[in-house]
Amino acid sequence: MRTLPPHRAPADRLRVNVLDPWEELYWGEKLGCTTEQLRAAVDAVGVQVSDIRAWLARSKPSPLR
Repeated sequence: MRTLPPHRAPADRLRVNVLDPWEELYWGEKLGCTTEQLRAAVDAVGVQVSDIRAWLARSKPSPLR
């Protein structure tokens, strides 16, 4: 697993840039998902972080009771 270099932030904190490998790592870590899940979310709802976060929340399996 690659780690993020310190002291860097995404160019835009409201949008995900999946064309930047560092941002993919950053947002995957920040949102608690894999790169594949992040790309699927971007394909489904676009690049807005709030939309991606909501999509990921809906896509996680429900805990069994």
